[in-house]
Amino acid sequence: MSVPQNMPLPKLLYLCINDGSDTRINKEIRTLASRFDIIYLGIGRDDSQAFVKPFCSEFYLIKGHHKSVATLIRYFFTFVKLYFTRRFRSIHVINEQLLLIFFPFLIWSRRRIAADIFDSIFLRSGSSAVRSLQSLLYRLPSKIIVTDDNRKTLVPKEFQSKTVVVENYPYAFHNVQPKVAGDDELLILYSGSLGVTRGTLLLTELLKRSPKVKVWMIGWVYDEPTRQLSQHPQVRFWGVKTQQETMRLASECDYILSVYEPINDNNLNASPNKIYDAVQSQTPVIINAEIKVAQFVTENGLGYKLDSYYTTDFDMLLQELISQKKAFLFDPDFRRRYTWEAIEQKLVEAHLH
Repeated sequence: MSVPQNMPLPKLLYLCINDGSDTRINKEIRTLASRFDIIYLGIGRDDSQAFVKPFCSEFYLIKGHHKSVATLIRYFFTFVKLYFTRRFRSIHVINEQLLLIFFPFLIWSRRRIAADIFDSIFLRSGSSAVRSLQSLLYRLPSKIIVTDDNRKTLVPKEFQSKTVVVENYPYAFHNVQPKVAGDDELLILYSGSLGVTRGTLLLTELLKRSPKVKVWMIGWVYDEPTRQLSQHPQVRFWGVKTQQETMRLASECDYILSVYEPINDNNLNASPNKIYDAVQSQTPVIINAEIKVAQFVTENGLGYKLDSYYTTDFDMLLQELISQKKAFLFDPDFRRRYTWEAIEQKLVEAHLH
């Protein structure tokens, strides 16, 4: 169903704590902007990386950090002002924290609410109190959006009927570059949320083994060991890039790092877009066996599987990564199937039906 050209687009309030640079948020905003008038409310230091801004009719970025009480108070009152001065057809809420913060308003709202859960706080704890809170919050949205079928099974059964899967696929990519590392060298892309539970320690150990190991970093640095890694002489830190820029750089690398420390259900059930970036960029991933999606990677020859996140034989690992880096072939059908363009309509439908 298309909107007649002479009619104004319905308004959609998009709530998150991102500055407009997150890859998935960018895809969602671009898709939703074709059917809605987007009002964006986020948090960040500045809008220099707000890639979503051109697709929003109104863009509000609360200056500060999302863990700052003062910032959250300003964020809350900006929401209240927008809530009472705009007529929204729909509200898109990223993750459960914001459902909780705005609960008093959302529980009485007649607007359609879509809760987009791609980093669930409820998969980090198994306490009964937390589960009770989940049951309360999940009653609010009209639709719950998750990133894969496995994560849908983790939604409590009473809410699965209103849960829809909108996969974490990238846009189709057609600008694959030649690999830049020599046959006896290793170049690894480390992208996204960068921290000690996502591969910093593994890369630090590999860099110690040989000057022929290089790392390209793209994304957001979350801790001091990762900041130190970004300054290593064998590391190049590119900052934050768009998804298309990231995939062009990924296509030049030998591997994309996609490891998660198995410390909670959220990590064990990770749904990394890096796997599908690998398909589009024709660059294999490195993934650890504890993560459920690692089985999909190995079954389809999409990358190298570590026996454990806590591997200790880094000399052997380095040898195997170099010797196997050209052994992975990517099915052309995968490149056509696993794209954002193929599934983005499901996001629109979550707000319309």
